[in-house]
Amino acid sequence: MPIAAPSHTQVGLCTAQAQIPLEHVDVRADVSGAHARVTFTQRYCNRESTPVEAVYVFPLDEGAAVCGFAAVVDGVRYEGTVKPREEAFAAYDDAMAAGHGGFLLDEERPDVFTASIGNLAPGAEAHIELTYVAELACEDDSIRFTLPTTVSPRYAPKEDRGGVGRPPAELLNPPKLAGVPYGLSFTARVAIPGRIRRIESPSHPISIDFDGDRATVTLAQEHVALDRDLLLLITPTETGAPQVVLERTKSGRVAAAVTFRPQFAAARVPADVVFLVDRSGSMQGSSIEQVRNALQICLRSLEAGCAFNIVGFGSTFESMFNEVRPYDEGSLTEASAYTAQLGASLGGTELLPAIEFVLEQAQRRERMTQLVVMTDGQVTNSDAVIDAVRRRSQHVRVFTFGIGRGASHHLVKGLARAGGGVAEFVYPGERIEPKVVRLFRRALSPALTDVRLDWGEMAATTVPSRVGPVFADEPLRAYGLMRERISGTVTLHASGAAGPMSWSLDVRPDDLVEGSTVGTLAARARIREIEEGGAWSPNRGSRQRERRQDRAVSEIIDLAMEFGLASRETSWVAVHKREVPLTEQATLRRVPIAITSGWGALDRGSASELRMMSAALGFDAAPPAMARHSVAEAGMPSSSWVSALEAPSGILGKVTGRRAQTVKDDSTPKVGSTRTLDRLVALQRADGSWDLTSELVDVLGLPFNVVLEPLAHASGDPDEAKRALATALALAFLVKKASSSASEWKLLAAKATRWLAGVKAVPAGGRTWAELAVGLSI
Repeated sequence: MPIAAPSHTQVGLCTAQAQIPLEHVDVRADVSGAHARVTFTQRYCNRESTPVEAVYVFPLDEGAAVCGFAAVVDGVRYEGTVKPREEAFAAYDDAMAAGHGGFLLDEERPDVFTASIGNLAPGAEAHIELTYVAELACEDDSIRFTLPTTVSPRYAPKEDRGGVGRPPAELLNPPKLAGVPYGLSFTARVAIPGRIRRIESPSHPISIDFDGDRATVTLAQEHVALDRDLLLLITPTETGAPQVVLERTKSGRVAAAVTFRPQFAAARVPADVVFLVDRSGSMQGSSIEQVRNALQICLRSLEAGCAFNIVGFGSTFESMFNEVRPYDEGSLTEASAYTAQLGASLGGTELLPAIEFVLEQAQRRERMTQLVVMTDGQVTNSDAVIDAVRRRSQHVRVFTFGIGRGASHHLVKGLARAGGGVAEFVYPGERIEPKVVRLFRRALSPALTDVRLDWGEMAATTVPSRVGPVFADEPLRAYGLMRERISGTVTLHASGAAGPMSWSLDVRPDDLVEGSTVGTLAARARIREIEEGGAWSPNRGSRQRERRQDRAVSEIIDLAMEFGLASRETSWVAVHKREVPLTEQATLRRVPIAITSGWGALDRGSASELRMMSAALGFDAAPPAMARHSVAEAGMPSSSWVSALEAPSGILGKVTGRRAQTVKDDSTPKVGSTRTLDRLVALQRADGSWDLTSELVDVLGLPFNVVLEPLAHASGDPDEAKRALATALALAFLVKKASSSASEWKLLAAKATRWLAGVKAVPAGGRTWAELAVGLSI
């Protein structure tokens, strides 16, 4: 149930630094292969003269399974227990009413949690420790560890701004400051199979201490702001091999984690591709620039026979074409110019109507639509959006790009799961091209069907029950829960264009260890599947599908209680019983969080613009770390402040309107930067070829007269010969001068090579165009 201020609590707001009770956040992570165990410690201190109740809304990894919770008050540790959500709140509220200390952890969304620290006595200090385990994503040869640190402002549609209790608009939009007085310290111990080749962070400066096959990673600065996700990319010397991990849980079950790397031929086929682009105000700045860059690369990765469309959304949505249009030189040119002028100028983030429009069109097409969603994911109605895709998943495959420093992982990953696709995240400073290549390698390959795991005589329950998607040479992970037989073979079955396929792994009792990571992750995966499967609903107002709903709730609670997990139906609670209870009423302190760096281009605004934004957010701009008023006190209901900010007539529109107009007026196609590779890619035609122009020759760094000379003796169509030589020269350049970026251009090169293979014009002297190009470019 939503946290509401108890009747005995006086609602107060932070009016000075001493009234922000959260003083520091410390995170310690153990990364082991594809999993991480993280301890997240929040230090609170009451420097006021009366008791306080601190409420802190903060993010966690979307796949985090919160399996531990404790409070340490003045050196004494109080362990938490998992209870059904309403029971946990009742225990917390009763403790406060009796003058004791209460500590509560609620999951608002899979990536947003609320910690409540009740009746913290004057001068007292409390350390809140929560532990979670998480499955880590793989990006090509690297493991990606993500630590979210801020909840970006989330747009709330009308239905999320009212209702009984605190609506989602308030639950998911805590008070914001330009800066907060508390900071972050971080340590990660890394131990993965094989040696570590490289560890890097695109988000923060880090220090690395290697000790043989292990490494310890810390932040280069002692304390840093919690205003952006912390990312680690860990690259081993060898890519992960297929494997099985077996653990026996405390309840006696055996949990298995299996990782397959299917090897099979994946031919590319034409497809209908729709790009759904977030153009809301929060995308202003680097986020919309990354989207324009991604779209330009995506357009040039399409194949002959494809059809495509671009749909932008904000407070409303607009479609470039009425329907998907065949991919050719004309549509590419038009789309490239259209993409170059895209701005974050459409106001709020009304994603649901836009995605329903795309889904309705997809239902009318003969072939499945490949939907590519590009967004920062900052909405409160993520459940409804994910459910809309789930209900029509037979018509679409959904691939998502999470853009920016604080993208909602729950929405971005949830959409991909519901649509049988894959999610990618693009952090400022990361090259987007390799991610586009990976996406189109998947989107333009026929999906394997009839995917299932067969555990043989082990009779395990597969988690999640829907396995997939299965892509060539990419890891696929799943879990199995069993009680008795734990030896045999687990087989992944699927059907492809060439017929049935299968891959097997042996499960051996000798590999069994005592542990809690695998079972906890399996239980979390099953809970997530229930939450996103349609039977469970967060809306308690309707009693439709009552029996299915009750059964889903019961299964979530049973799993959460068995494995000790926070969920949408269960919470962690701990109680500090005092010998002498407090008699004074506690004052509520909602801990403000730092606004996400770069949100709505705030880091690019002038001082006056930032003061305008500060006023709209409800705090003084000088000093930025201190809030004088909450959003509500500033005269704007907290349930609608994000909506008002993103409205075209709101502060974001006023602050960034000039910048958006500047982008809109620039019709010159760009591919992100001025790199030679980007300039070359921008010149490629829809069919994969290049025209022999002075601009191309300049990019290649060749004298025009030298290039033209061999064409005088070529046979066949002169225009085709020019394009053949230009294409061969471009390919030679990619191989010789851009080999380190091969992951970015290999799809474009493959398209060019296929076009070149069909050319009838031939150069003189019995040479091929490729041989001639190599000779000219030496």
